[in-house]
Amino acid sequence: MRHISRLEKPQILAEKAEQWTSIFASGTKNRPDNSKYAHAEVKGVLYSMSFHKCYYCERKLKNIPKEIDHFIEVSERKDLAYEWENLYLACDNCNGKIPNTSIAVTDALDPCRHTDDEIGEHLVFDDELITAKNGSALGLKTIQKYRLDSEQLDHLRVRQLKVFQKLYITILQNMHSEGRVMNDDEKAQLLQFQQADMSFSLMFRQLIRKVKPT
Repeated sequence: MRHISRLEKPQILAEKAEQWTSIFASGTKNRPDNSKYAHAEVKGVLYSMSFHKCYYCERKLKNIPKEIDHFIEVSERKDLAYEWENLYLACDNCNGKIPNTSIAVTDALDPCRHTDDEIGEHLVFDDELITAKNGSALGLKTIQKYRLDSEQLDHLRVRQLKVFQKLYITILQNMHSEGRVMNDDEKAQLLQFQQADMSFSLMFRQLIRKVKPT
C-alpha cells in the first residue's frame, strides 16, 4: 500500500452523481447501478491515480479483473454510492475484504488518507511476507481487512523479489570483478523498484533502505 493522491472528479460524476444518488437512495434496490459508478470515465481516472495498481495491495491490474470498491459500503451509506471520494480501485482479492461491520475502515490504513511514511510505520515486510510493525493494531487490522497476507499475494511478491535479487546480484558481481563501487546507473536501476508506479513498491522501498544503494 502506498499513498494515493486523488485526481479531479470525473466529469460524468460532476454532472450525474447527484441525480443518480437521489434515484438510488429513494428506491428499493440494495445495490447501485455499476454501469454508473463503474463508468469507463470513472474507472479510467481511478486506474490512473494508482498507476494501474490495486489501491490496497499494489498488484498491477493490467489484463486482470479490476473492481470499483466502495470504501464505505453501500449498505452503510447509500448516499455515498456515487461519491467520488468513496470510490477506490481494487483487485478481486482485496475487494473481497472483511466487511466494515467486522473491521471498520477507521481501524485500517487508508491509501487516500495516510501518507507513505504513516503507512510504513504500520506495515513492514520480511522478504515477501507482510506483517504489522511492532505489533501495530492498525497494521494488523489492515492486513486482515484486505487479506494482504494471502498466498496469492505472497506468490506475486516473490516473483518481483526474484527480479530485484537477480539484478542486485549481477550488480554486485560486476562491482567485485571490476573493483569499484556502485555507479549511478546501477543505483537508478535498483531505486526504480521503489517508485510509486511499480508493483509492491512499499516492499521495495523498505528493502532498498536496507540495501542502501545510494
